[in-house]
Amino acid sequence: MRNRNLIFSIVLIIVLIACGKAPITPANNSSQVTYDTIFPLKYFPAYPGSYWIYDNGDTLKVEGFEKYIFNSESFDAVPKYDTLILPKLVLNGIYNFPDTFAFVKGYAISKSKNSDYRDPAFKDILSTTQGSEFTIGAAFQGHKLTGKTIKVDTTISIDGVSYDSVIVTIQFDYACTSMGDSPENCATIKEYYAKNVGLIKREKKAYAIDTVFIKDFELIDFEIVR
Repeated sequence: MRNRNLIFSIVLIIVLIACGKAPITPANNSSQVTYDTIFPLKYFPAYPGSYWIYDNGDTLKVEGFEKYIFNSESFDAVPKYDTLILPKLVLNGIYNFPDTFAFVKGYAISKSKNSDYRDPAFKDILSTTQGSEFTIGAAFQGHKLTGKTIKVDTTISIDGVSYDSVIVTIQFDYACTSMGDSPENCATIKEYYAKNVGLIKREKKAYAIDTVFIKDFELIDFEIVR
């Protein structure tokens, strides 16, 4: 009887150990999560290794592609998180000051850390359609920072260098236009984007004080690495 009990105990221990082992999944059955990679577009060619130097001392450069997780829903909806592989743009004062970097999604960049919580995860920086408006910031008490493309396929010269196929955009507060003024009169920022180059010039004016834009900075050197 004692031997039977001993044998039964040994068998039971072996069964318990075997049941406690994790199942082995063959390598050919393993699954790997993949994420979409968003490649740069022609009016903002943020390819890794590319850089832009401006005459005010500020610069832009692209470190590479990185995984970025963000909430794709509006602030008042149930959060829905998405993951993309995007170019990582080192800002150095050009966008989202004082942030040091942002992620590029086509013609939009990730919002700054100081953005209002209502702002979308990405803010548009341009549209390729003349006359179209695009969202920069969320609406709040009648105010909404908005962009508009006012010219396409134009040519400008900067320090003797001619740029063709240039898009010109403005930025304005929608509350100003709701009082009857035009986006062009309400605009406080004007930007110029050249095809296969990117941002080549920015101008500013103080609405209701100034009526003429003055130069903020211009491009003096760049390299696009494809």
